[in-house]
Amino acid sequence: MSWDGAGSLPVALSSLVGRHAELDTLATLAAKARLVTIVGTGGCGKTRLALAVAERCRPEFTGGVRWVGLETLVDPRLLPAMVGTAVGAPESPGGDAVAAVCRYLASQKVLLVLDNCEQVVERCAELAEQLLRCCPSLTILATSRELIGASGERVFRLGGLDVPDARTAGESGGALALFAERAEAMSPGFQLNTADLRAAAQLCRLLDGLPLALELAAARVGSLGLAEIVARLAEGQQVLRHPGRTAPARHQTLDAALDWSHRLLSREEQALFRRLSVFQGSFSLLAAELVASGAEVERKTVVDLLAALVDKSLVQVAGRGLEHRYRLLNTVQQYARARLEESGELAAVQRAHGEFYLALAEQARAGLDGADQSRWLQRLAMEHDNLNAALARQLPADPEAGGRLAAMLWPYWYRRGSYQEARCWLEQATLAGGQMSGGVRADVLTGAGVLAFLQCDYQTAAKRLRQAHALYERPGHLAGTATTLQRLGSIAREQGHYAQARQLHQQSLAAWSELGDAAGVAASEDYLGFAAWLEGNAAEAELRCGRALAYFEAAGRRQEAAAALINLGVAAHYAGDDERASARLRRALELAREIGYLEGVAWALHELGMIAGSDPEAAPMLAESLTIHVQLGDRWRAASVLETIAGRCAGSAPADAVRLLAASHRLRQALTTPAPPAERPAHDAALASAQARLGAAGFAQRWDEGLTLSLDAAVELARQAAKQLRPGGSAAEAGARYGLTGREVAVLQLIGEGLTNREIGQRLFISTGTAAVHVSNILRKLGVTGRVQAATIAHDLGLRG
Repeated sequence: MSWDGAGSLPVALSSLVGRHAELDTLATLAAKARLVTIVGTGGCGKTRLALAVAERCRPEFTGGVRWVGLETLVDPRLLPAMVGTAVGAPESPGGDAVAAVCRYLASQKVLLVLDNCEQVVERCAELAEQLLRCCPSLTILATSRELIGASGERVFRLGGLDVPDARTAGESGGALALFAERAEAMSPGFQLNTADLRAAAQLCRLLDGLPLALELAAARVGSLGLAEIVARLAEGQQVLRHPGRTAPARHQTLDAALDWSHRLLSREEQALFRRLSVFQGSFSLLAAELVASGAEVERKTVVDLLAALVDKSLVQVAGRGLEHRYRLLNTVQQYARARLEESGELAAVQRAHGEFYLALAEQARAGLDGADQSRWLQRLAMEHDNLNAALARQLPADPEAGGRLAAMLWPYWYRRGSYQEARCWLEQATLAGGQMSGGVRADVLTGAGVLAFLQCDYQTAAKRLRQAHALYERPGHLAGTATTLQRLGSIAREQGHYAQARQLHQQSLAAWSELGDAAGVAASEDYLGFAAWLEGNAAEAELRCGRALAYFEAAGRRQEAAAALINLGVAAHYAGDDERASARLRRALELAREIGYLEGVAWALHELGMIAGSDPEAAPMLAESLTIHVQLGDRWRAASVLETIAGRCAGSAPADAVRLLAASHRLRQALTTPAPPAERPAHDAALASAQARLGAAGFAQRWDEGLTLSLDAAVELARQAAKQLRPGGSAAEAGARYGLTGREVAVLQLIGEGLTNREIGQRLFISTGTAAVHVSNILRKLGVTGRVQAATIAHDLGLRG
């Protein structure tokens, strides 16, 4: 920017990018409020935005718009004289400058802009109040790195420009637009192309969308290249410097911009500021009090010092959910970290940070097992970055503490579906197991085994769990023994060794009972019920999982309740009561979604999609279920979903059905996990139906094609097949016309083939009594009195094997 003279608006030398919504808001505020302050950290674009507001509002102020730049003002006593000169007030040597300004502006409608108030903020507050009292038509627009603190002040906090979303790979936003414009202007020949967009988006996120930082980065594109700038910034290197000789000194490097703010802090504020750099992501007031207090900073003063840093735009308020959260922008954090290293306090502050988050994890471990489960899940999610930072430091430096932290966190990672992240940390921790106590090492191995199991790495899972089991047995750690038995039973269950699974779960149940641990007993009951329905024993599953659910609901353990409800829903389905099954599964899905229990969401969706049959909602349920299971790495359940989708399209798209069944077969062979007995009849029926439609040669060709599909390719084929599932065809017609469930349509087909109730039960792996219930319901819905009439309707609908 350049200036034409005292008081006149500076001339903008660059365009305003990405601030049009803020401009509209501030223009409206300036028309209503008499004192508006744009507050933000150095380099966020306060001055440029204030200029745009002044230009927009100029027609509304008949007395004109006057600009006062305070960046060079050192003596606050000179402020009134500077303002007087800017507005054109007649000079009165030796007179009161404030009174002169008041007399001159008393009857004029003027917008006065005070830019860069932070270094004389107290005098600005006094002068603003004096002028506003004596000049009824005056409006003041100020920019500052901290609040002015005058009466009637309306604060507009300005952050960085919108940055591209990393989760959606978005390539839009004001930050990207500003960087592209400035880079093209400063580096002739440079043009942001498609190949550069991802790196540019990452750059915008690293710099928090701060305009000054983006302009400094744009200035180095010609000499360093975009990829090199991003790589160096990601490593925390200082590579941004403005080449312009006329740029203000405080804007020539990021450090210079922050030095300007740092010099204005008290000694205590500087100490807290540098110590806060130890936090990653956001942090709570309690964390700041316990981690950053000490020499120079008393714990009781942290709340006021932190508030001062927020007011001075060096700390951002990051959220107001369960508790207020705070954060430092990336660029500000790097600056504060350098000050922390210079102070010699780094090791002590990092130690306090690790101790705080280990204590938090221990509290959370107990909380996750109680009625406050949901609250603790949210709390740990907010502390994700800090917990990872503590782990990264402690595992190599203090394996015992790092191992304890990892062992405390694996139940949280499991509940949140962060399987891969958990495995990375836990496997890293096992490498340092020799430097841990036996109990900590056993806890780490248990977590590593459970997470390996959840991703169907059964060999690693069994090895880790057996190692942990041996360690637990030495000191007689019965709870650890019970846990490892429980998890080894789960491995046996998924590999189809049901007798072994029942034996291990029974041993675990006995151990929990001996300990008097009601939660452990309930978990073992639920696992036994799970194994029961997989084998086709719905009655036992109903009994055991019902007992488990009663305990989990009473104890407020929502995740475990969701899992028990899914087991009960499936048990009801195999018992012939799809109405009750659907109600239970929908309750489970609601619970799982509420607490972010991804495994439960995917599992419930699969079972609901299976029961829904030809209902239009079945296809999106199955597609979502498959997506989540694959993301988690749960290939055992992914195979079941592939088979269910194959069953749904066996009539309308038999070639795709066979390919999916072959891909699932290959996956199950690799995992050594056969299809469960309860699911086998539907699998075999789909196979037979597709084979009948394709013929032997066509079936063999499609089967061979399916065996060559990778998991990703099979998943994509299944998604496309699910999208094509629409009400139609014989099964869908039966469901739509007569209100039959998917299971009832399958039974009607078998009635059409002339099977007895006993034979239907054997074919569908249900009891003769359950088959009889289905037949009775079908006859009632069809409005007929006998099996012959039902068989005729089945034939008319084209329900054939």
